[in-house]
Amino acid sequence: MTESEQPEGRLTLFERALLAVAVWEIPFGIDKYYEYAESHGNLGAVAGYSVSLASICVAALYVFWFMGFVRRRMQPQKTLWGIPQLMYLSAVALSILAAEVRHLALCDLFLLLQAYAIFFYVANRIRHMHDLMFLVACLAVGLGLQGLIMILQKAMGPGLYGEVIQISMIKFIVWPDGRTAGTLHSAVLAGSWLAILWLVVLPVFMTQRDNWLQWGLGVCLTLGLFGMLFTQTRGAVFTVVFGAILLGGLMLTRGWLPTWFIRLAAVGAILTLIPLAQILQNRVLQGDEGSAESRVHLTAIALETIPKSPIFGHGAGNCHVACLPVANSAAFRSEWYFTVHCKYLVVWIETGIIGLIAFGLVLFNGVRQGVVAWSRQHRILSPLGMGCAAAIVGHSLHMFVDIFNSRPQVQTLWLVLGVVALTYRLAITAAPTSVPSRGELSSPTGRSQPNDRARLAMGRLRRSGSEPLR
Repeated sequence: MTESEQPEGRLTLFERALLAVAVWEIPFGIDKYYEYAESHGNLGAVAGYSVSLASICVAALYVFWFMGFVRRRMQPQKTLWGIPQLMYLSAVALSILAAEVRHLALCDLFLLLQAYAIFFYVANRIRHMHDLMFLVACLAVGLGLQGLIMILQKAMGPGLYGEVIQISMIKFIVWPDGRTAGTLHSAVLAGSWLAILWLVVLPVFMTQRDNWLQWGLGVCLTLGLFGMLFTQTRGAVFTVVFGAILLGGLMLTRGWLPTWFIRLAAVGAILTLIPLAQILQNRVLQGDEGSAESRVHLTAIALETIPKSPIFGHGAGNCHVACLPVANSAAFRSEWYFTVHCKYLVVWIETGIIGLIAFGLVLFNGVRQGVVAWSRQHRILSPLGMGCAAAIVGHSLHMFVDIFNSRPQVQTLWLVLGVVALTYRLAITAAPTSVPSRGELSSPTGRSQPNDRARLAMGRLRRSGSEPLR
């Protein structure tokens, strides 16, 4: 298709390629950190200015977007700025003034600005359903690829446990206890990354009418699910189970849940019994090698640090620096020390109560937009909006027990916020679609059955004032 034939606002082939590369690069970590402070990075801080292949692709996408306006290929539309996101960015920027190590605060802000650029582009540049479905398909491919890598890591057996295989800038990691991390450096990071994307792809798979695309999404979801289970990340399992039950239950109440999907879910539950049993055995019954216990004393340290500057905080990226005096006190001197394993406490310590409220509004607004999209009764956008809302809620609950400040986690969360904002935009302007017939829901391809087509044809003939010959 030539540029003159391109529908207004549709992504060009080159823009789609750049967007796909940006999405796929995030978990692979093809990046470089400038002015990296290793001593702070070893304690969980964002310790350098990250420049990645994804950030380069996003910058190029903005150039093409601007060129589209210059050439008048696109008409202006109402901008979704993401007011809560801007509030949070402002709180992070102001916290630089209170930071003991300002370099860390600037690094944190630099990462968040890149994440906001992804959010803003997805929420405002993409205007058509086909481009949204393309983006979800890209997320599905990335999900399936990471899942396949983790399945292969598990299949290679104990000989790979504790090993790091590096190919150029990409590292393939399996923890010594057998928990797979794929290319994401950490099993917890990998599990959370897979879980949030899994819930974004799932509703599109459930409502997809294209048979080949549906099969492709199904394969990617299967690979991603097993990859997530092999990370043995309890928070990720909870996120997926919670989100799938919520989405499935709501679709069932509307009569939108295909009967074939219920049977498929039952088969999937049986197939995942073995990896779920391993998680129960290794991460619950046998203990977690002090993982939960370490979070307790880190939380206690955080709660003693917060009252020292509860309003404005101690500076973005400075959580471990601010908590160090308390950690060196007699009560905690013998305990393991790291950045606090609770995202909300980290935000409170670093940006104060103002930043914590803004961060909460970011998450709440994403859920709100998903719920509004669900209320619009659109056959595809409504489930996608609710799937994104469920993913954000599950991810938010997981944040109570981990840091969530790595580049893949930050950029992926803001990418999902962009997807739900885009879904919200399209849903409020689209006409509601009628609830499909039971015959249509029971069809794996989503196509109407012969009797349904006959009834629809009869209705059209009656409305046109003519009747078929009897």
